Amino acid sequence: MGKYLRAVYYIETPDDFNKTAELMAKMQSTGTWKELNAETQRMTERFGAKVVKTEIMGEKPGFALPTKHAPAMKVSCGIVEIDYPVENFGPKISMLLTTVAGEIYDMSELTAVKVLDIKFDDEYLAGFHGPKFGLEGCREIAGAFGRPLFGAITKPCVGLTPEEIAQLAYEVSKAGADFIKDDELLADAPYNRVIDRVKAVSAGLKRSFEETGKTTMYAFNVTDDPDEVIALHDTVKKYGGRALMFNVMTGGFGVLNKLSRITELPIHCHRDFAVTTFRPKEMGITSTLFTKLTRMCGGDQIQCGGIDGYLFETDDEVAGNISACTEKLGNIKKSLPVSSGGQWAGKIPVNMRIIGNNDFMMLSGGGVFSHPDGGYAGMKSIISAYEAFSKGIKLEEYDSGELKRAIGHFGKVSY
Repeated sequence: MGKYLRAVYYIETPDDFNKTAELMAKMQSTGTWKELNAETQRMTERFGAKVVKTEIMGEKPGFALPTKHAPAMKVSCGIVEIDYPVENFGPKISMLLTTVAGEIYDMSELTAVKVLDIKFDDEYLAGFHGPKFGLEGCREIAGAFGRPLFGAITKPCVGLTPEEIAQLAYEVSKAGADFIKDDELLADAPYNRVIDRVKAVSAGLKRSFEETGKTTMYAFNVTDDPDEVIALHDTVKKYGGRALMFNVMTGGFGVLNKLSRITELPIHCHRDFAVTTFRPKEMGITSTLFTKLTRMCGGDQIQCGGIDGYLFETDDEVAGNISACTEKLGNIKKSLPVSSGGQWAGKIPVNMRIIGNNDFMMLSGGGVFSHPDGGYAGMKSIISAYEAFSKGIKLEEYDSGELKRAIGHFGKVSY
């Protein structure tokens, strides 16, 4: 295993920039705010983090984050790169994050701190197995080759019975969906237990398969306490489910890592609570780094934000997350990137243009189930939109009643 991992930060500080960088390295390895009698030079040389680069980008007025410091007229802002000894934490995701993105957020000397990236070498990555199925495995299960995958999120988010969700799943599966999932708000709820949902949905998907020959994955949300997550995995597998869903930040990276090691089903990863850490520009980690960590811990499918959608990220940021699913990352398999959030049939052209390839899933909730003719027509409209795009025909001119109704309902096509 390599000796060091490098973390890249953006920081703001009213104090001396380079001294603050050195304090960050000290606080996150052998030292603290005061000198320690037991901190020997030999210990520091072996276990101490090292600042390898600083770059002051300029000055800004005021503080982005609260601090005990007296008000300052200006703060320095810039980039800090720190090397951390790998033996301090090893291939353990919880301790990696505790080291690289831990108490630095408490430091009053920092009035902004964002982890932009962690640079992993192949030796370190060998300690993580990554996705068991990944992009290609999901294609194999769905029988979807040479094109994007198309999926749906059952809506309304909560309140439906297992039988009602099974009916929705049957309709969109029959229309040709590759994938369907629970909403992130619905897991093992008292009124809709996972065991009951798996039985009902699996029966509905079996019926669809018998009628069409099309296999559809359905991801059941198993987010829960750690022991329950594993038990719910076993339940989904036992009663015929083909996929799992997991809310990564609320459920925990460590739990995802464990689940992915034992799973016999692909895992769809939702990012819900994670947005609290990467949406603020002055604190947390980036969405690209979150995506990379999720992939390392075994996410087979990873939600990346929505191209031209209603979420906060720019299309370039979403494209960066998508790239983090498929770029070279040691021997770790590619994850299936998911464009989700405000997606409907009319977003096919802009997704294809910005992503630039077929290696993604377009996932729609309201874009399927808000179609005026129901979920079956909603999924058909998306498949028809891709057919039109692949033939070089304007979506507005394509001979599909479902697509024409979708455009009339949702509005302008995005090219």
